[in-house]
Formats: sequence, structure tokens, C-alpha cells
Amino acid sequence: MKQFIVLSLIIFSSCSTISITNTEQNYILKDENKSKFYLIEFIRKAQSENKLGETPMLIIDGEPTFYYNKENVKKIQIKKSDIKMIEIVESKDCVKLFGAACKYGLIRIKTY
Repeated sequence: MKQFIVLSLIIFSSCSTISITNTEQNYILKDENKSKFYLIEFIRKAQSENKLGETPMLIIDGEPTFYYNKENVKKIQIKKSDIKMIEIVESKDCVKLFGAACKYGLIRIKTY
């Protein structure tokens, strides 16, 4: 029994988890491992630098994929390894292009 407890503690402590909000679930990539949180970590870093707001718009290969008031959100169908270019457009610049849907900033991703 003692060995089971020790083994359980080792396994539990070696698991790296990331606590995500309901909104951040919309930014999970298709990867199976911790790479699926790459975009969330990217967004959090940009938010800490005041480049993005709480719910940035996401455009993948020219297709608006997620924004704060979009009702039907599909899971992201790309993996981290698919990303060829990722760009941040701050809210003051992208609102001119996309209106209120972009008020928290924009992340453009190209996979080709």
C-alpha cells in the first residue's frame, strides 16, 4: 500500500497540467500532448505584454475561426507543427478592419 501511494504521488507530480478558462478552450490546438496549449500560452504572453485583450479574434488561413461574440465555435483543426506564421494585430489596428469582433485584438495564423 505504501508503494502504491508513493508511486501515485510520483505520477501525479510529474503530470504537467495547465489550468484554462472556458474562453481559452476555444484556442486548444489539435495536438495530443502539451503542444495543444501552445496558442493559449502564446495568447497569455501577449496579454501580459498588453498586446491582446481577454478574447482575441482568431483567423486561420483567412477564415475567422473564433471571436468573442461568435456563437458556433468549431474546434481548431490544426496542430502546432502546421503553423507556418503567427501574427498579432493589436485591437486599435484591427478594429478598423474587422469592427467590434476584433476589439480584443487579432491573431492571424497561416498554415501554408
